[in-house]
Amino acid sequence: MVLFDILRYSFSSMIWGILIAVACMALFVFLIKGWYKDATFSPISYAVGAILFLFLSFQCILIVGSLKIISMTDEYEQRITNIVESAYSPSDMVSMPQASDVIDTIIDEFPILEYYIGGGEFSGFTAEQLPHAMADELRSFMRWYIFRRILWCIGFVIVGAICVIKSLSKNYQGIRRQRVQHDRRRVSRRIRR
Repeated sequence: MVLFDILRYSFSSMIWGILIAVACMALFVFLIKGWYKDATFSPISYAVGAILFLFLSFQCILIVGSLKIISMTDEYEQRITNIVESAYSPSDMVSMPQASDVIDTIIDEFPILEYYIGGGEFSGFTAEQLPHAMADELRSFMRWYIFRRILWCIGFVIVGAICVIKSLSKNYQGIRRQRVQHDRRRVSRRIRR
């Protein structure tokens, strides 16, 4: 599983991911309490918040791990260059099976990359171009991967906000109705005088 490989390579991804999730949850609570000032959280609100925190933590850990992989792409490119230079001359065209052999070799050294370049098909590149093409493909894939994780986070936050607001709305509407009724009584007393 991706999460366990990321943990193995970078424990800091987990720490930073959880800290980012905590910050997101604090902002989430701040915004809801700011919008619904008189509302109180119900047990359902807390359950939704806990579930949302778990989902956000998972996604944030994956995002931070992906950023770590992007930051290490130059190192991966250098290692791919060393592998290719030891097997081919710079002007040789590298076929798809030969590129797959290079991918298998780099995956043996960095198993986490299997999830990101394991299915990559590289053909039409010279031995000199191949390492850069693989690194660019990895960077491109990781950016798309991060974008998808962010979309999942936004989706979770929207669903969580709707659920929390629905659990608050009964209490909040009750307080709001009391104010409206109190204001109506005050207005009706003024008219009778």
